[in-house]
Amino acid sequence: MQPVLSLQFVFVAVFAAVAVQASLFTCENKAIVSSSFIGKNSDVKVDSLVCLNTIQKRDLKAPRTNVCGDSCTTNCFTPSGGGPDPNDYQVIADALLYASQDTGAYVNISSGTVISMQYSTCETFFVNQATSNETYCRSDWAGVVGYVANNCQSQENAHGGNCIAPDQIWTIL
Repeated sequence: MQPVLSLQFVFVAVFAAVAVQASLFTCENKAIVSSSFIGKNSDVKVDSLVCLNTIQKRDLKAPRTNVCGDSCTTNCFTPSGGGPDPNDYQVIADALLYASQDTGAYVNISSGTVISMQYSTCETFFVNQATSNETYCRSDWAGVVGYVANNCQSQENAHGGNCIAPDQIWTIL
């Protein structure tokens, strides 16, 4: 395992892999804290955002700081129509895996921040709903993106999806 490395941008815990036009998460009055690009070709845009409407934080009796490897429940957004191109999901998943090897396996996620990743028709968000900072694995995030790409498309009467932690302290959209 690689040690946790500090990043040029702050990550948060809600991921949204939905079509840019059909995104179910809207960041109101967003302020971009930082922007960068990841991936072998630096073609996936990553924004660290602060939103007026950040999802309400959930206070746990014993806060967990490392949520790497935690399970989540996947839901597909229905009905179908206008979903992202599964190949665009794959570009984001590959960029996450590349960053995992290039920058480090873990992402440090500050409470109250939203991370947006975008490539062509696919946009993903990771929102941290905990009152504390969290650590998540880039490879897990890539796995969720790949799962949604293959299982939440128009053939399944869907247009993207999300993955919600059992205690709802983080979500990937």
